This record gives sequence, structure tokens and C-alpha cells, in this order.
Amino acid sequence: MKIKLLFSALALSALMMDAQAHVTIRNNSNGVDSISGKSDHFRLNVPTNRGKAVTGVKMVVAEGVKLLFIHPVPGWTYKTEKDAEGNIVSITYKGRMEAGEFTSFPFIALNPKGDVSVKYKAYVTYADGVVVPFDGSEEAKGYQPTIHLK
Repeated sequence: MKIKLLFSALALSALMMDAQAHVTIRNNSNGVDSISGKSDHFRLNVPTNRGKAVTGVKMVVAEGVKLLFIHPVPGWTYKTEKDAEGNIVSITYKGRMEAGEFTSFPFIALNPKGDVSVKYKAYVTYADGVVVPFDGSEEAKGYQPTIHLK
């Protein structure tokens, strides 16, 4: 009986760890908040949570946010997409991180004014071609990287 309980607990722990392996955006202090109307240092944290290597990451900049600077990440290249005014609306990174690794993609952005939450979108491409969304959609189970402004 104790062995069954132990295996059940281990299986549940593994599922919970997998469920927590989300793409996140954090500020320089590892928080999920920032100051409204001010620029801040952020990083997009991407884990490999499917047991396969990641070969691409796309981040769509949250509405109202102005991306100011992108910090290059060794081993990764990136391309930006801009709107008609020349503002960066997305960054697509190409590279490789193996299963069990994570990579942080730093950037500096200007937050919009107001006591709001800004929601970024991210899409992670795995070596087998599967793209996993983190965009608030049903497929993403509602998960979306968010920064709360105050």
C-alpha cells in the first residue's frame, strides 16, 4: 500500500512540475510587476517542457508596450517584425536548447500608462515541428505571460 501511495505521489509531482513549465516574462527582480509609463528590464523565460529540443521562440509584444532594446543571446539569432510606425511588434528567435534546459531572452521595454496588466504572447517551436502556444487561447489552457503595471 505504501509503495502504491509513493508511486502515486511521484506521478502527481511529475505532472505538477510539467504543468508549471510555462513560458514566463519576469522583470529584473524576477517579479511579474512593473511601473506604469516607465521602461524596465524584462526577460522571456522559455523552458523545454516536452522532453524535446526547442528550435524557435516567437514573442509578440503586448499591446501598448514599446520594445526599446533586445539583448542578443549566444547561440540564438533573431528577426523582428515592425508595424507601419517602425515599432517592433514581434521577435522570432532561432537556435537550439536541449530537453531539460531553459533560456532567458532579455529585453528592455517601455510600459504603457495606467494600472493595467499587459499580456504578451509566445509560441515555442520544438525540433519535431510542434508549436506550443502561450497566448491565452484554449489550446494554451488560458496561459499567457503577463506583467502587472502599477
